[in-house]
Amino acid sequence: EAFTMASPQQPEERGIDLMTLPPQQLAGLKEQLEAQIEQFTAHFNDLQLAITGFHSSGVAIEGLAAEKEGKDVLIPLTTSLYCAGQLADPNRVMVDIGTGYYIEKSSEGGIDYCKRKVQLLTDSLSTLAEMIQQKRRQVAQVQHVLQGKMQQMQQQEAKQ
Repeated sequence: EAFTMASPQQPEERGIDLMTLPPQQLAGLKEQLEAQIEQFTAHFNDLQLAITGFHSSGVAIEGLAAEKEGKDVLIPLTTSLYCAGQLADPNRVMVDIGTGYYIEKSSEGGIDYCKRKVQLLTDSLSTLAEMIQQKRRQVAQVQHVLQGKMQQMQQQEAKQ
């Protein structure tokens, strides 16, 4: 039974023949794959938080659009600091487009922006989930081959 591992990013490349690697390299490869899984999982969690944030922002804009001009509101300065203010125009919002840049949009434009970001991030999340599964399968392959090699070594030592 042949065990090879190909990279999903470069399917044209030939995979690594795991059977030709010594146990030390297999263990190192397994550690490397597990570290990648950890990084991907952290990124996965960050994407989920971002999706939740953009969804909440879209809902908040919908709520603001239904309010009247002059309504008293609390304006978030940070995640835990707010200041009092009054709603000037419920049909105009400032949208954070990243790295400290904001753009003014209509309420509908702001809602649409949030929906598009949620969709984009959801697509990225799906791709990342597939990559995590691929890495987990690779770890299982490496573990299987490593266990087989360790059993072979133990059997050879027992014969001696």
